[in-house]
Amino acid sequence: MFKRFVGLILILFITISMTGTVAFADSANQPAPEMTLSEKIEKTINNLTIFSRYDEVTKEKLYKAAFEEVFKDNPELYDSVMKALLSSIDEHSAYFNKEEAAEFLQELNDEVTGIGVNVFFSDNNIIVSEPVPGSPAEKAGIKAGDIIIGADGFDLRSMEFEAALSKIRGAEGTLVRIKIKRAGISEPLTFDIKREKVTLNPIDYEIIENDGKKIGKIKIYSFTQTVAAEFKKALDEINSKGIKNILIDVRDNGGGYLDQAIAIADMFLPKDAVITTEDHKMDLFDRRYVASGKGKKYNVVILVNDMSASASEVLTAALVENNAAKSVGEKTFGKGTVQTMSMIDDGNIIKYTTAFYLTPNGNNINGGGLYPTATVKNSEKPVDMTEFDMFKLSKTYRLGDKGEEVELAKRMLKYMGIFVGEVNQTFDENLKIAVGTYQKIDGLFSYGVLDITTQMNLYDTLKALKVESDDQLERAIELF
Repeated sequence: MFKRFVGLILILFITISMTGTVAFADSANQPAPEMTLSEKIEKTINNLTIFSRYDEVTKEKLYKAAFEEVFKDNPELYDSVMKALLSSIDEHSAYFNKEEAAEFLQELNDEVTGIGVNVFFSDNNIIVSEPVPGSPAEKAGIKAGDIIIGADGFDLRSMEFEAALSKIRGAEGTLVRIKIKRAGISEPLTFDIKREKVTLNPIDYEIIENDGKKIGKIKIYSFTQTVAAEFKKALDEINSKGIKNILIDVRDNGGGYLDQAIAIADMFLPKDAVITTEDHKMDLFDRRYVASGKGKKYNVVILVNDMSASASEVLTAALVENNAAKSVGEKTFGKGTVQTMSMIDDGNIIKYTTAFYLTPNGNNINGGGLYPTATVKNSEKPVDMTEFDMFKLSKTYRLGDKGEEVELAKRMLKYMGIFVGEVNQTFDENLKIAVGTYQKIDGLFSYGVLDITTQMNLYDTLKALKVESDDQLERAIELF
């Protein structure tokens, strides 16, 4: 027995210190590198399953016993464990507790209380794909491409996606201080925005007349639960006017429900045309979606850019690869995964990636995106300064002052996306914050007073700015 015990010690290379701590050493008698807590637990469980005398001691039972005991004494850890569990899959998988689930489902049902932005998560960044038209965010000057990095002092870059969104959302009528990072501006911008109940109108449409041609332009903001029905209403209205030229704009559209993209594609494709395929880990669950044959023939062009993602890419690929449309713009985002939602208990929800979606030609675009038929990048042009008369440079303005130049400053700062509030001739608290923000960005002393130097620099800054020209839209119109 003694020899057997000594032999076991030699085989395992175990050394035991005076304190009773077990450490594993290599054959050169060097101390093992420091292990993480999870590695220590895994090591212990592996040893127990191998050397414990009882047949019923298994890895699964040991983990289950540990979790049950920990949760019994610390039930508040359940949410944290579930969030970690889901987020470890990928950035699109998440756990929602009861309160978060209610907010998430409300947003998918076209209504949410917050600032009104469509966002997506990429590389731990919350990126604005599009502010909702007429929302507090749009009025404040939030723009597509802005990265939301803070809310009420919380650094959102260190949070999981849904936890970060909960800091942006909140009760109707409450204020939230949003901090964003904008391309081309070195310092973060700060906006104080009042939360409102925002109805997410998923589409907008108009008739464009160009060189005797009429084009029905339908903008899809997000693939919510009602978007296919709203799209059909717009398409029927355009069709009733005898217009067969359809321009679909999914630029800055981060996606949404897959079935809604499939339903819209079905309106344009011949019977049995492949729309998309769900590619699961197990072939048994794979599913191919084909057109019903109810679609009508139109001349279709789709506008896309680098923020067109997910359901936007499903629709684009379905129409382009079936030769039912051309696309114009930039390479799309490349989110080719399908998420499934399941309610697990008491209103808690898990959302996790269950499949890739494949284009009609069988391509997996996840991480790669779609290249448009015609690649067009929007150009920039100088700001038309005719509406911004130069300051008289004769007076400094402070909180409470009034004057035409105060209104001019508000208009200029609003144009830059820095000022939020009513544009009038009163120097209010919102203007003080905006002036201070601009001064900080411009390297001036940031004290919120519209002094002569700030007036001069503000005018020069706006004059040097470039505004985007929609060359993509112009090119799309040329294709009809």
